[in-house]
Amino acid sequence: MVTADNLNLDVLELIFTFVSGNDLVAVSSVSKSFLAGVIPCLYATVSFTAKHAKRYRPEGGIMSPFLTLRHHPDLAVHVRHIDIHCAPFVAVGQVHPKFLSETADALKVCKNLTSFVCGPRILPALLSSLQGKKRLQDVHVYAALTTTQGEMLQKITTLRSLTLDYPTWNVVDSLTRWAQSLQRTLSHLTIFMSQEVNGILLEALLCLLPRLRGLHVIGCSKAPHTVVIKAVTAYTPSLKEFSFTIFENTPPPSIFYPLAITLPNLRHLAIDVRPISDMTAVTISSLFVSLTSLSTLVLKFADRQLPMWNSVIDLIAPSNGVTMPLKRLALMDCAVSIDMVGKLSSRCKDLEMLEIPLPIKDIQAFTTAISSLKELHTLTDVGDAHASHGPRATLARNDVRYMMQACVNLRTIVSDGRTWTGRPDFFSGVMVTPQRYKANATQHWFSPLKEDSYPS
Repeated sequence: MVTADNLNLDVLELIFTFVSGNDLVAVSSVSKSFLAGVIPCLYATVSFTAKHAKRYRPEGGIMSPFLTLRHHPDLAVHVRHIDIHCAPFVAVGQVHPKFLSETADALKVCKNLTSFVCGPRILPALLSSLQGKKRLQDVHVYAALTTTQGEMLQKITTLRSLTLDYPTWNVVDSLTRWAQSLQRTLSHLTIFMSQEVNGILLEALLCLLPRLRGLHVIGCSKAPHTVVIKAVTAYTPSLKEFSFTIFENTPPPSIFYPLAITLPNLRHLAIDVRPISDMTAVTISSLFVSLTSLSTLVLKFADRQLPMWNSVIDLIAPSNGVTMPLKRLALMDCAVSIDMVGKLSSRCKDLEMLEIPLPIKDIQAFTTAISSLKELHTLTDVGDAHASHGPRATLARNDVRYMMQACVNLRTIVSDGRTWTGRPDFFSGVMVTPQRYKANATQHWFSPLKEDSYPS
């Protein structure tokens, strides 16, 4: 008789790739053969979040997953991804030294590591352990480093994707030297919140990265959007993912040429809009001249109380019938009227994912406005609970059921820290189930979702 225990280990591993979270832990308790099949999936991704940091008590027996890897290096061979979202502190501004030691030791034995994310400012203590990782392709770090520490980081020359948060001047200054070692591999580059990046550096950097398919330059005040667009158009015309910031003190467009985004392969565009003047809509208008193949558009505004301009909506969905084939649209930190939502729905028929502040108190009218989106399957509420005076209304179960019944393919709604999933039900029409949802603390708002990623 064939039983689960008699299955080949490779078959078990393939089956368990469809299991995640606490279910993997439960499956590992069934039998020794199940445990052996679960381990590669269970340890493929090792995360340390704020929840873990709050509970971290090495003296009380509550240890980190990195201590487990240090004690059992045979498990480290399965680790592919390490995500450190938070670090435990023993005092204000002082990271727990035992945690740093455990993490550094665990990194040393993770020889097959392919991606590393480190949000807190602890990278200097881990740099030596990152050396020699020949399979490391994706790095996302808080890059406040000294010159010596920056040189250690630049010894990693196998990167496919690089994200630098708050890089210091010495890291930025040596980017061109690092790019010479990465020009055959690097396809995605993100520089977030740097006061050192300027047009001269961008031109020198981009001309060394011919394989670049994704560029995100956000919050870099010395690199206004006109400068970034000029450099991208000249050196990386094959970009598929692009993000930049429009600053209030941007020089007049006539000084630079071209201002329009002429990237025929562009699929993902994210714009961080800092100014709140009447000229902002005009500035955005000039950017959409030839974006006929765009499938993802993300707009984030500096003023939550600033209404979305009708002219911007017309750019997203012009009335002449020629529309961008948008699959995902995100309008963040702004006020969007029901009429504007209806206009978008009537013109962007192919939308599959919509991220927008939900008007909880007017949910029926909102639902009517989006009911024409037959392909919409995911709706995300990006409204801020602190943006309005008094407590913000929350989405009720009946509201979720009503929305999913009105929108034929809508099966996922994210709002107020919960993910509502729906499935057909004989009695109620749609059975809705809530689960806790917490956004990835190290995932930038302008970055493409995994389902939005476009191959090089």
